[in-house]
Amino acid sequence: MVDFATMRRNMIKGQILPEDVTNSFVIESFLKLPRERFVPRQLARIAYMDENFSFNKGRVLLRPATLARLFQALNPISLDKVLYIGGGTGYGPALLGQMGVHVIALDSEDSLTQEADRLLQELNLTFVEVVLGPLAEGWEQEAPYDKIIIEGSVDFIPHSLISQLKNGGEIITLRYRKGRGNDAVKYVKKGETLTTISLFDAFAPRLDAFQKPKAFVF
Repeated sequence: MVDFATMRRNMIKGQILPEDVTNSFVIESFLKLPRERFVPRQLARIAYMDENFSFNKGRVLLRPATLARLFQALNPISLDKVLYIGGGTGYGPALLGQMGVHVIALDSEDSLTQEADRLLQELNLTFVEVVLGPLAEGWEQEAPYDKIIIEGSVDFIPHSLISQLKNGGEIITLRYRKGRGNDAVKYVKKGETLTTISLFDAFAPRLDAFQKPKAFVF
């Protein structure tokens, strides 16, 4: 029988702590939440691998240390309202929900949102609401948000998301840089503009909804 509790402890000790994650709320949430529940059952044994975990439709569950570092940058505070874009089967939103954060978990794939909703109900994580819709449009019904997180790399931040963020609010994601790899970034809203702060190098696949259209060549 697989000892997932030991796997979680090893994930903390061997992956998350060595990458300078010190936020106790983030660490405790990763330690408690059964990551193996959020991947296909036949792949549960490798749920704690130190790599991104790919789903269908280009969606990905980020490697534990990368996700933990993004959350540390997000600095979730109890009663924050956070829009979580690309929530997949719900692991990232569930981690934030355990910290008392009010999470709107948005995904554009019906099969993923259905699975996320089922798992979150089974785990009794009532702070998380799962919604279905286009990723780049956000979820205006619950705006404005204190913070937004996008799980995946992006070419740009659409105005639709900027408009749903409170002034002084933050967007955390990974930025695609052609030929230079990806980096994790924090965007801080000031009026109608975003100030960009580079955080650390990391990789995630590009989300189709946030790719710039290719320029037409004559």
